[in-house]
Amino acid sequence: MKKRSSLFAGLLLGLAFACGGSHTSTPPPAPPPVPAQGLVYTDPTGTGWRLVKDASSTATRVVLNLVGPAGLKTRGAGFNLKADATVRFGTFTDPAAPPISTGWPIKDTGVFELRNSDPRDPYTGDPVPPDPQDPILLSGAVKKGNLLSVGIFQKDRRIAAKDSAQPLCQIAIEFDAGAQLSAKDAIALSILKAKYVPEDLGAFNGGVTTWEMLAKGHPVDMTIAVGSLHAN
Repeated sequence: MKKRSSLFAGLLLGLAFACGGSHTSTPPPAPPPVPAQGLVYTDPTGTGWRLVKDASSTATRVVLNLVGPAGLKTRGAGFNLKADATVRFGTFTDPAAPPISTGWPIKDTGVFELRNSDPRDPYTGDPVPPDPQDPILLSGAVKKGNLLSVGIFQKDRRIAAKDSAQPLCQIAIEFDAGAQLSAKDAIALSILKAKYVPEDLGAFNGGVTTWEMLAKGHPVDMTIAVGSLHAN
């Protein structure tokens, strides 16, 4: 009986050692998220309408250029861009009086000629100097839901349409330290609506209204590719 008891005790001791050897340790806790300090934007691919990063961008302010397809002549463009509430749309300084802000979330890059190309006295018809108060077709606003709506349009049809493969206007997206983003967080950007003014808008023959006239009287829908935006 004593021999059987010793054998049983040996088996228990062996099982105890076996269990101890296969014990799995608890994995270390994941490191805490790193607070973001800025923004990183990656340009979209393709050669169509797109928003691409401008060289004037900084770590906390991404300036985006609206660029169109090469060879497409246009007289203006407008779009609505929606962003997460974790970022804000910035304004631009007045080039004629820096560093005073224009208060506008859109910047004219000088491609479209926004003023009257041939100002004249309304009574005599004689040429006059350009009127600094002459209204221009440049507009922008940030609406409810962090929705940016901007547009830029060439005012004078006597001026030729412009090739769209160049920065036509600029917008800016700024880092918001109060949003408490973590590094690598994705920030959603989406175009809700976009249109451009075609080269032949308003080019009609005769004084009779036709379907061609009606078709040319409206901007054309377009798709703008947007890149990816992340906190950094």
